[in-house]
Amino acid sequence: MLYNFPSPAQPQAGLAVGEDGVLYGTTLLGGSSNFGTVFSLTPPSSPAGEWTETVLYSFSFAGGPYDPSINPSGIAIGKGGVLYGTTLRGGTNDSAGMAFSLAPPSSPGGEWTETVLYNFSFNHLGGGPSGVAIGKDGVLYGTAGGGHFPDGMAFALIPSATPGGEWTERAIHDFGGNGDGVDPFGGVAIGDGGVLYGTTQSGGTFSDGTVFSLTPPAASGDPWTEAVIYSFTGTGGDGYGPTAPVVIGPGGVLYGTTPGGGTGNNGTVFSLTPPASPGSPWTETVLYGFAGGANGGDPVGSLTIGPGVLFGVTYNGGTAASLGTIFLLGP
Repeated sequence: MLYNFPSPAQPQAGLAVGEDGVLYGTTLLGGSSNFGTVFSLTPPSSPAGEWTETVLYSFSFAGGPYDPSINPSGIAIGKGGVLYGTTLRGGTNDSAGMAFSLAPPSSPGGEWTETVLYNFSFNHLGGGPSGVAIGKDGVLYGTAGGGHFPDGMAFALIPSATPGGEWTERAIHDFGGNGDGVDPFGGVAIGDGGVLYGTTQSGGTFSDGTVFSLTPPAASGDPWTEAVIYSFTGTGGDGYGPTAPVVIGPGGVLYGTTPGGGTGNNGTVFSLTPPASPGSPWTETVLYGFAGGANGGDPVGSLTIGPGVLFGVTYNGGTAASLGTIFLLGP
């Protein structure tokens, strides 16, 4: 146990690892206004020492992750140790969420500086963002609800060419219709060539969710190319309803979780192997189906890749009052 949060903090998103092993994350509640925080956890100077939590920023009602919905993508760390993230609600446009940055202080012990980069709105440009990933030239990529259909959308947030200028949102795909995915709650991962990969909770050929790719255009300003690379079936041991982002392993293999499906309908861990030739199907493999009970169930979070193994968490199951597990999955 590294740290016990005081009530009513409720950390629900994942952690990002910075320099010297410092961990960064968010809490749903707590802070000076009780609308959530961004925090750091600094490792002890000696193996037996205690980890030190520091509240870097307290959100106000105008923009904080106070809605009781899980944002699975958490914090991203950019150049110079600047932290980037989103809030599912808050902001200035009908509480549709915002993207923010937190810049470290110029001297140790100083205050971190929060900047609202963009206020989302529930229109064709989407609202309720699900975290960001940092791409080339500091562009932030993510997913949100809404869009033109409105079944969700993927977006890019482009920094201003002048310091302190406004960021620009660009919709790069609107989900929905003709077998496309619906409800992209998990954000995106960035692969080779700037290709984005992510999941949708529903939609696809069987309406049980998808894994998708978004390939950037060859020329600036041209459309991105979306492809559904796998549609979950929810039958025969396959999973359904993914809510977490995928992670990218060696050889471009994607790994992820589904909270439903599997042999006991308690969720799965899956892999997707890219095809040997462009345009051929990706190969899905169910690596593990959870049985519930002491084995754990409902893996709603993203995975972490270790040396030849995967680490993850389950929302339910385990031996301690069925309050969830941390698991290691290996060959």
